[in-house]
Amino acid sequence: MPHQLTWENKGVLSQYSGPFTEAIHAEGLHKLFGDPRIDNIKYIIGDYSDVNGSLLTEEYVDYPVAITTGAALYLRDLKVALVARDTNIARLCHQFRQMAKNVNAHWEFQIFEDLEGARKWINSSL
Repeated sequence: MPHQLTWENKGVLSQYSGPFTEAIHAEGLHKLFGDPRIDNIKYIIGDYSDVNGSLLTEEYVDYPVAITTGAALYLRDLKVALVARDTNIARLCHQFRQMAKNVNAHWEFQIFEDLEGARKWINSSL
């Protein structure tokens, strides 16, 4: 399964695996932000550590930024941890973080190389 959502007590783990395309990512974003449980979360962990290669472009990053900008209107305080090992995915995560911080200034963003580091950061203030 290329995308899996795991709803947790105060947040959600959004994991991707295998070949990674814009269509798979966009579908995952719609599942995440279209679920009514999103209204009560404190964090999102986007785990891209099991992605094999990347077919995403720098231009695509505008799309998830637009989606999160809309979500930021009703999700005021949110921590977003992105986990990436692949250098291209990590570069796109950094690009996303910078763009998203400019429009979602009240969200906190961090990028990690492993899920353990992301969870430690998430749990540090919950």
